[in-house]
Amino acid sequence: MLLMPMLYLPPLSYMALVCTAEEVYIEAQENYIKSTYRNRCEIMGSNGTIDLSIPLRGGRDHHQLYRESQIIYISDWQHRHLMSILSCYASAPFFEHYMPYLEPFFERRYSYLFQFNKDLLELMIKLMKLDVMISYTDAYNIAPDGVTDLRKAFKPRKEIEGLMVGQKKWQLREVPYMQVFEGVSVGLSVSCLDLLFNEGPQSKNILKQMVSIS
Repeated sequence: MLLMPMLYLPPLSYMALVCTAEEVYIEAQENYIKSTYRNRCEIMGSNGTIDLSIPLRGGRDHHQLYRESQIIYISDWQHRHLMSILSCYASAPFFEHYMPYLEPFFERRYSYLFQFNKDLLELMIKLMKLDVMISYTDAYNIAPDGVTDLRKAFKPRKEIEGLMVGQKKWQLREVPYMQVFEGVSVGLSVSCLDLLFNEGPQSKNILKQMVSIS
C-alpha cells in the first residue's frame, strides 16, 4: 500500500505508481508544503518543460492545513494555464477527445486547492481507466508498517527512481511514447496530461511499463 500526497495534475512518476498499486491512501490532513507539485505541474513545450503554478492566499508565507489552502484569482491564472495547455497540446492526437473533460476546471472557481486537485486526480484516474482503490486519511499519522510513505517524495527537479514497497523493490523508468515535440526529453516529472493527450487509451499500458518490480 502507498501513502501519497495530493498533487496538481501529477507527474508521470506519481501516476505510474498509482497505476501499479492495488490500493492508495491520499494524505488529506497534512500541512501545506511549499515548493512541491501540490500547486504546480510541468507540461511539455517546444523548448522543454513549462511550469504552471496556482497562486494561493498567503503566498510564500503560506502556513496552514492543505485542505484549508485557498486559491486566489487576482491574476487570471486559469486562462494562462488553459492557453499554455492549448499551445502545447492542441495538435496532440487525443487533445480534442479529452480536453472537454478538463476545460471546466479552468472556468469554475474553486475556493480550496485540495478539492480542486482531488477532483482533477479522480478525473485523470477515470480517463486513464486505472484500476486502483483510492482512500483518504482522516488524521495525520506516522505511516504504519507495510505502508510506503511517499508524502514528501515528489519534488520538482528531483525524480523518484526506486522505492521499497513491502519486501519488493519498485524501479521507475522512462518509457518512450508519442510526443508533440519530437526530440524533447519527457522525463517522469512531466504532468500526466502529456501522456493522456498523446497516447489516450494506451496511457494505462504505458504507465504499467514505467514500473518494474523485483
